[in-house]
Amino acid sequence: MTVAGRRLLLATTLAAAICAPLPGAEPHFVLLSVDTLRADALGTYGAKSAKTPTIDALATAGVLFEDAQTTIGKTGPAFASMFTSLYPPTHGARRNAQRMRGDIPVLAEILGEAGYESAAFISNWTLRADLVGLNRGFDHYDEEFNQARNAVGVMERHADDVARAAEGWLRLRAGDEERNRRPLFLWVHFSDPHDPYLERTGFTPPRPPQDQRTGGWQRRWRYQSEVNYVDHWLGRLSEAIEEFLPGPRYTVFVSDHGESMGEHGYWGHGKNVHWPNARIPMILTGPGIPEGRRVEAAVGVIDVLPTVLDLLELEHPAGVEGRSLVPIGDEPEGGARPRYVIGDKHSALFARSRRSAPYENPLQISMELEGAKVLHDFSKSRTVYFDLTVDPHEERPLPAPPVDMVPPLGRRLVNWYRDLPKYEAKSGTVLSEEDIRQLKSLGYID
Repeated sequence: MTVAGRRLLLATTLAAAICAPLPGAEPHFVLLSVDTLRADALGTYGAKSAKTPTIDALATAGVLFEDAQTTIGKTGPAFASMFTSLYPPTHGARRNAQRMRGDIPVLAEILGEAGYESAAFISNWTLRADLVGLNRGFDHYDEEFNQARNAVGVMERHADDVARAAEGWLRLRAGDEERNRRPLFLWVHFSDPHDPYLERTGFTPPRPPQDQRTGGWQRRWRYQSEVNYVDHWLGRLSEAIEEFLPGPRYTVFVSDHGESMGEHGYWGHGKNVHWPNARIPMILTGPGIPEGRRVEAAVGVIDVLPTVLDLLELEHPAGVEGRSLVPIGDEPEGGARPRYVIGDKHSALFARSRRSAPYENPLQISMELEGAKVLHDFSKSRTVYFDLTVDPHEERPLPAPPVDMVPPLGRRLVNWYRDLPKYEAKSGTVLSEEDIRQLKSLGYID
């Protein structure tokens, strides 16, 4: 059996074991996330050149959501949405380096009140505790960076170091009998697919034929090698979780946002709301979760918090925007619902700009509902529509909505944004010179 085959078998066996609860044991919750990950870069989502056996096996052992979306193409705000089930204007972290509100419950705090120990291992500068504030509720928040990007300075770490750090911590915890009696919320975030993409020796996909080497193909090729590399270390981490975190557990695999690779004339993420930025992979496994199910229902990162709390039999905080996907694998109750995505400016640089300036509109907002999409561009004062049933890649904008709705599609988007609770921080963290350099290297500051 090949190495990939053995890893596939191991991951499948692991996920099967996850689905066998132990009597009387509180289930653990594991969140595995990969920064800047397009769903179509994974084998289980149809990528022919992908070498992603660990993630593919996880999908085989659980539920894969075919149509999952983020709320915004920026790491800090997207995770703030995931941990609060609120849209960025409401939770306050509208841009990277902008701190989310301190008066709203977040996932780690809720689980901590229920007796969970929480540990996070991050790899992206924008998730630092003193920036967005996602460390709230975590007993252990590991943000030790050891890798440079763009010769700017140490501001990230690669998948091997993230996996080893989490593995070492799990090993120490396993030796503590008292801590082992508590359920664990474990979050491990990998950032390798973020630009600039590196060629990972041993993980590169086949080079495309000469006649298919369109502009930017080298960057796409390196991006896929980064994804393959992360999958390998996810496999290593899965082995450690199996060994050091026995008992029933739910696992969510997800990305914060996607990545545009030339589509709509754009490379990167965050500043538009088209599908390459918005679409993400999302997979769930655990006790009682159907195996090998692929769900077409429209879901998003704002659904993670209510779904996890339902699975763990905990109450939702008031005012959440998402909805629980329990029972997993069925069409969520309530029928079709709109999903919104925001494209915003780069990063929030100075506290004074947040104290004195009125609430600024984002660059773009969009809404999808029943196969139709409306996009409003504030910078161009323009509204366009797409019929996603025949144009899923949004290549043929329409001057009018493709469906008749009451109220009309464009009016629904305007009403949502107008009525959305908007929070503007009264004060904020003034970024250090190092923060500014690192955010520039990540492409979040022009």
